[in-house]
Amino acid sequence: MRKINLPALIIILVIALALGQLLLTHRLATDGEMVKEFELNAARLEDKNEILRQEITQLGSLREVAQKAEKLGFVHNSHLLHLTPELPVAMNY
Repeated sequence: MRKINLPALIIILVIALALGQLLLTHRLATDGEMVKEFELNAARLEDKNEILRQEITQLGSLREVAQKAEKLGFVHNSHLLHLTPELPVAMNY
């Protein structure tokens, strides 16, 4: 029967655990960098979204629409014609 060399077994176990810890630490650092990159990208997209929201609000304002209409040749009509509905023929009897 072979005798187990306890000090060698402990050294191998410590080295294996140290390598495992090193791999896990590297993995966590890499994942942390990815999370940081995603957060920065999300912040950039939120800023861009806010800028686009402001542009939509500005382009949809009545003053902007009126200026564009004027550039396209639309004019303000000061003479309005109101049409009153006539009674249907069936109502005349």
